[in-house]
Amino acid sequence: MSFTSDNPIQINQLPISVDFNVEDPDQLKWLLEQNYKRTVSAVNTKEGAFYLLQELGNFKQWYTRNDPLRNRNVYRFVFDLVGLNGGNIGPGATVAFNHNISNLTNTALIYASCTSDVPEYFTVVYPDVRLNATQVVFTNPTANNLTQVDVVAEYLKN
Repeated sequence: MSFTSDNPIQINQLPISVDFNVEDPDQLKWLLEQNYKRTVSAVNTKEGAFYLLQELGNFKQWYTRNDPLRNRNVYRFVFDLVGLNGGNIGPGATVAFNHNISNLTNTALIYASCTSDVPEYFTVVYPDVRLNATQVVFTNPTANNLTQVDVVAEYLKN
């Protein structure tokens, strides 16, 4: 058996070709089972790169306290805060919007990607952006109007 692949960036990437020895049925069965397990593992843990204005599973897995062999799914939601606000977010202003995420239990990652009217491009994290049980809360940390604020929230629901 041989594998060839472009230099994989991460361990869960699949090879682009594989050769099986078909003369030994037992070895072929074992090789096919191993290849299937590797494929399933790679697909099930491959992060999705969609940043959409709707909830989606990003295929990240999070451990469970007191049961580290049981993984939980991580979800992603992107919020367009300037669109929800109906216009720019002023200097120092705090805005809050209902996130409508049911069964939220924890955050995995939350940040805001911002553009100001200068123009200036930057990212902010806690305490300027956060989730509570019902809302996304964002505070403009600059002295400029923000013309674009996209909050990316990755969270657990179980």
